[in-house]
Amino acid sequence: MKRPTRTVKRKLNRAHRKPGTSASGIAREVIRTDMKKMKEGSRGLRKLSANGTARKNGATGNSANAPVFKHPGTTLEAAIQRYVDLFDFAPIGYVSFDRVGHIEEINVAAARLLGVSRERLIGTQFALHVTKEDSALFLNHLLRCRLSESRIETELRLKKRNGEIIIVHLASSPMTSSMRDSVMLYQTAIIDLTERKRAEEAIRQSEKRYHTLFDLVPVAVYTCDAKGLIQEYNQHAVELWGREPKRNDPSEKFCGSFKIFYPDGRPMPHHKCPMARVLRNEKLKVTDLEILVERSTGAQQNVLVSPTALKNGQGKIIGAINCLHDITVRKRTEKALRDSEERSRAIIHQSTAGITGTDLTGRIIFANQKFCSMLGYKERELVGKTIFEITHPGDIAESGRLFRRIVSKAEPYQLEKRYRRKDGSTLWVSVSASPLRDTEGKTQSAVAIILDISDQKKAQAILEDRARGLEGEILAISDRERRRIGQDLHDSLCQHLTAIAYMARSVALRLKNHRVIEVEHIEKIAELINDGVTEARTIARGLHPVEMEPPGLVTALATLVKQPHWPVRCRLEADEEISVQDSTVALHLYQIAREAVINANKHAGAREIIVRMRRSSKGIELSVADDGVGISTDSPGSGMGFHIMQYRARSVGARLEIKPIKPHGTRVTCYVRK
Repeated sequence: MKRPTRTVKRKLNRAHRKPGTSASGIAREVIRTDMKKMKEGSRGLRKLSANGTARKNGATGNSANAPVFKHPGTTLEAAIQRYVDLFDFAPIGYVSFDRVGHIEEINVAAARLLGVSRERLIGTQFALHVTKEDSALFLNHLLRCRLSESRIETELRLKKRNGEIIIVHLASSPMTSSMRDSVMLYQTAIIDLTERKRAEEAIRQSEKRYHTLFDLVPVAVYTCDAKGLIQEYNQHAVELWGREPKRNDPSEKFCGSFKIFYPDGRPMPHHKCPMARVLRNEKLKVTDLEILVERSTGAQQNVLVSPTALKNGQGKIIGAINCLHDITVRKRTEKALRDSEERSRAIIHQSTAGITGTDLTGRIIFANQKFCSMLGYKERELVGKTIFEITHPGDIAESGRLFRRIVSKAEPYQLEKRYRRKDGSTLWVSVSASPLRDTEGKTQSAVAIILDISDQKKAQAILEDRARGLEGEILAISDRERRRIGQDLHDSLCQHLTAIAYMARSVALRLKNHRVIEVEHIEKIAELINDGVTEARTIARGLHPVEMEPPGLVTALATLVKQPHWPVRCRLEADEEISVQDSTVALHLYQIAREAVINANKHAGAREIIVRMRRSSKGIELSVADDGVGISTDSPGSGMGFHIMQYRARSVGARLEIKPIKPHGTRVTCYVRK
């Protein structure tokens, strides 16, 4: 089949541009035009024949220079066939139906669209292929076609033979059929919209998912076009900015925040913000992604941005999207953590105790300055060593056992052990070790606090030596006290009892021999008995003084100096208003004064002993002074009595002094602080 001429193509194009023109109508119009030209050509051919042109076998005979014409019937059939092919094989479905919807003509594309052959479709109702739900739409379409001479369009659903539902667009134009006695037909183009509808639905769903994701994403998100005009933003962006910027507003470009600052506090113009730079296709560094966003209230937020340029198929930037992560809380937490680490580091390195950390094998991870100075190492020399390398050989076994327990059972321990210093000397320490656990509670390392107890160990040794010496002193004091008590009993109470016994025997003999009892003898016996009772009470009071009330110390001292058995005269000088509230302090002061009085009576050779008690600005001052021979200035207190008094003074926080006085004598003074 010959291809259509240029003239035919121009006519087809003009016909297609007319509204309401179908393919078959176009074909018929072109065919009528060609037939008219063919008839005019036939009349010219007859004229040519009348002028003497010869015919042969129905063809015109011409000379060599005469034009040659084809048979008009052959040309007409070819033209009709061409336009029938255009109608039948058009890529768009075409169908013609009458006023009640009977299919009169249908092309191949429409039959394929319905899934039924053309022969079976012609003469059937087009409504049979419309879904039940859209039947009313099709009937309305037919009614509108009858009432209007213009093009009628309707969108409805068709049901194919296999049950598949397709969405189509019907465009019907009225035309008169010359082959059917001028019956009105409706030439209808059927455009399959199924794929387009699916694509549109997919786009709608995609947009819906996009907007849902845009709104529900847990960070602030906004978009700009290529000029930096803000297009979209979610609620999180509004909350971060503290405001709602206008969309597509030239005054709202690149970012919706009130103000922007660099991390160091310098103002950042909006046209220099990361979003603006990405739109200019600049490359951003990691340090460029952190900014400070300020609201209109003045509150500032630390924000981490991640702008991304949006490009078309040709690689041209058409916009950008930016995610804003509010890291204010994280920044505060990081600062608090840094401050905490600095404080911990300062505490560790400035601590007066040694601190060291080890891994699970006992290898030292870190050591503070105190621990290094205790062992004589530098930190770099200690790190990497195990705690067993610096432990005294005699303590390695116990240290290993406790360390294995801290690793396996996470049990802390405390241990007194010995370290070996760098110079080889021994260091006594007290170690308190604890496990450090991870988030799952597993032991990942250990930390130990080490205290130097070398001085304590030395002091303990001294105390032990002194304790052994003190035990001897206590025994000696006990023996001395027993001897003194025995002497007191012998010199005083026993003498009284002997006198009483003698007087009683004398009275008994007189009564036996003379039957006479003298009253003065009985009174003398009673007097001796009373003196013996008094002496016994005095000795008992010396052994265990009565419980003292706050003003009772002065009373007890007054009784002490008035005891008749003292060979040297004693007297008391005291402020009447003095009272010692603590009975323990009062008891020790009494015993100190008694010990001083006893020593002065036995060893001073004095004529008078004075016990003084007075209050000063610093506290209470108790002194015992005598006018005897005095003591040596080289060793003013080396006897047992001095040690006893010194011990008692220290036990109540007092200070004891023993000094010679001029011209001769000794003073024992005890100072009690307030």
